[in-house]
Amino acid sequence: MAYKVTSKDEIFTYCKKIYKDGYKKGLPTGIESLDNHYTFRKCELDIFTGFANIGKTTAQLFFMILSSIKYDWKWLLYCPENEPVGDLMIDIAEMICGKTADKDFNNRMTSDEFIRALQWSYDHFHILSFDETPTITDVLKSFEDYMEVVEIDGCSIDPLNDLKAPSNINKYDYYYDSLSDIRRFIKKHNVKFNLIVHPSTQATRKRNEDGTRPAPTMSDVEYGAMFGNRADNFIVFHRNPHSDNWNVTEIHIQKIKFQKLVGVPTPEHKPICLYYSYKKRRFEFMNSKGQLQDPLKIKKQ
Repeated sequence: MAYKVTSKDEIFTYCKKIYKDGYKKGLPTGIESLDNHYTFRKCELDIFTGFANIGKTTAQLFFMILSSIKYDWKWLLYCPENEPVGDLMIDIAEMICGKTADKDFNNRMTSDEFIRALQWSYDHFHILSFDETPTITDVLKSFEDYMEVVEIDGCSIDPLNDLKAPSNINKYDYYYDSLSDIRRFIKKHNVKFNLIVHPSTQATRKRNEDGTRPAPTMSDVEYGAMFGNRADNFIVFHRNPHSDNWNVTEIHIQKIKFQKLVGVPTPEHKPICLYYSYKKRRFEFMNSKGQLQDPLKIKKQ
């Protein structure tokens, strides 16, 4: 196997450029309480987890929408658990508009608002689908082909568990190879990459003393140590839908690899909280004055 030792000239050229221009630091999310812990930075792998039916996709979409609103990022997605694609685009349009498209609700957007929101969604979110369940190789190759004609800032696979695994390889090696392929893809194309993985069945059985379910951790994901090691950032979304705080989504930032550039993990029992507004179909956060604030109404940077 070929190898090289980085030369003194290469090292000095790189280091002098960093000294002159500085590092590329993460971009603020627009959520005041989150920005000390997590910011948007390209060329990184973000791994998200959370239990079924707690709104992982909605929370991840909201993060992506924030990046698109503030920085005009374009996203390329494969999300087979959220088909048909039209329903997902309506969800994005509703979050953008802050109103519902459902004709049975009073807070319904007008036809013009709906078309404008759909157009914005289509301009910023490109969603792939396949006739058959693809492998990770199929998805990354399709991403790469599409990116030859459309400029993309971030990619997402939701979830990794849905992809077809080869029958001639054990699951650990499959996941390891998949993460290696994704990391090479990220480096080659300089994109943010979001990857959703599911917690293990055992983790779903855990309960707090009050009967609520504790947030999962990196170790609750199958082969969690491997996913934690390969991720640049590891983020847990958590919600207890049957509690009084059903609309509160906890964000546990469990790993940040480049802490000087992106942020620092949240304390174990002090997650960042987002408050879902059913009326607006999107999240709000509590600012330093204890007031709910809508990050989508904050002006673009």
